[in-house]
Amino acid sequence: AIRDTADLASLGRTAPARLCVIDQNDACARIHALDAGDDDCLSRPYAPRELLARVAAVLRRRHARSATVPAASTVQETAATITFGDWRYDSGRRRLHVPGGQAVELSPAESRLLLTFLDHPRAVLSRDALMSVARGQGFEAYERSIDLLVSRLRQKLRDDARQPRCIRTIRGVGYLFDIM
Repeated sequence: AIRDTADLASLGRTAPARLCVIDQNDACARIHALDAGDDDCLSRPYAPRELLARVAAVLRRRHARSATVPAASTVQETAATITFGDWRYDSGRRRLHVPGGQAVELSPAESRLLLTFLDHPRAVLSRDALMSVARGQGFEAYERSIDLLVSRLRQKLRDDARQPRCIRTIRGVGYLFDIM
């Protein structure tokens, strides 16, 4: 069996989800993959829409049984200051200190979005989940509001939208924050 591990970690888990892709439609291979800890198994050949549906199902299951995820080890917190890469974020004042010392103010929604990304580095977060975190539950927004908010945060992080390094778009799923 050939394994492709997709980093699908959602809001509720620190360990990445595992989706196994096997070459044959063999029940023993699928059972072995699931017993080994994979969250789902898919046989080749498969339809791309089936893959997306299975990814969405894994994300829904993980979100449904979510628990609080501790901050990642690459993020260091001291009082209200969080350091990641060459950046410093003062969460009390909502100020992002860019490399070189400049301070950039973040809106409350941008601040919540950045903190969510920092709490879940290298995890694919759905657009709906990010919107509920950024704006609060029950907030009625346009479907693409989170895209605009991510765009503004990218600008403040000096992340090129055409070739993003920090906040990457995962088509059909959401966004992934990769600490620099």
